[in-house]
Amino acid sequence: MNTLPEHLQLKHYGVTETWMIPYQCFMGRWEGLCKTFTPQGVFVEAAAVHMDVYWLDAQTWHLHEDFDNLYEVGPTVFHTDLHVREKFCYGDSPLVRIEGTMLTPYNYVFTIWSQVSGTTVYNNHYFIDQNNRRIITHKIRDGKTHIFQIQDFVRVG
Repeated sequence: MNTLPEHLQLKHYGVTETWMIPYQCFMGRWEGLCKTFTPQGVFVEAAAVHMDVYWLDAQTWHLHEDFDNLYEVGPTVFHTDLHVREKFCYGDSPLVRIEGTMLTPYNYVFTIWSQVSGTTVYNNHYFIDQNNRRIITHKIRDGKTHIFQIQDFVRVG
């Protein structure tokens, strides 16, 4: 995983011991496994996901997601800058539009409009502790449940 060249001088992970700062708990390198299920709960597949999340400035963080196999798409890399306004964040890229809200220092919800998968994605992020995170995903296509996913991440850097 390579940092974007224009971010090499800007990239930092911020203060890791202060979980009360909205979105600070996301900062770092993460390795995860995404498990996909049908609307009926039948397991379909699992694929690795790699993340690098870091501050660009005091109000903007960068989300770098690298999916070994995004369901129905294949290998996919996303780069999205997210702008923070208190507990709310938002960002656009050519591939996704994202809005997120911090509910508590350990619970965040996101809505993602994906141009890649043609779905609206509802993510609930729950931090089990400062180094372990679970995401429950509900993907909608054409007004109906398309799939569910469970992603488990471990902070590795």
